[in-house]
Amino acid sequence: MGQIETESRCDAGITAFDGGMGLGQFMPETAAWIQGKEKSLRDVSMKPTPYDPRWSIRALILYDRWLYGHVDCRDWHYAYRAYNGGLERMNREIRKAGSCDYQGVEAACSRKVIKMKKGLLDMCRVNIEYPYKIRQAGRKYER
Repeated sequence: MGQIETESRCDAGITAFDGGMGLGQFMPETAAWIQGKEKSLRDVSMKPTPYDPRWSIRALILYDRWLYGHVDCRDWHYAYRAYNGGLERMNREIRKAGSCDYQGVEAACSRKVIKMKKGLLDMCRVNIEYPYKIRQAGRKYER
């Protein structure tokens, strides 16, 4: 729930500025990929339906599990960062750091800075903060 709140503020109908859709903020290409890979998503729909909470929650969990198995450091912290900013980039930063130490991997981050109407958006900062935001948001759901 912390991840869903972090992604979409629990708004199933939301579309982000970058094209992310629904509760899990799936990009169209990722939605199509996970739909083709995970047969259980076809129990909900024969095509990706990121605005359907049933599809989006199931797809988010399946994608998280897949990422956990493919990130170079088997740690949910890095799986979440891969969800947010891409598996290939995450693994490249881990390899550049030469360890699974959070601070070392954070220091190895080199991503773009996007100019927005309200200022600059540092994609390293966004990606580094992501798992911390998930844990913070998730605390209220622990009970």
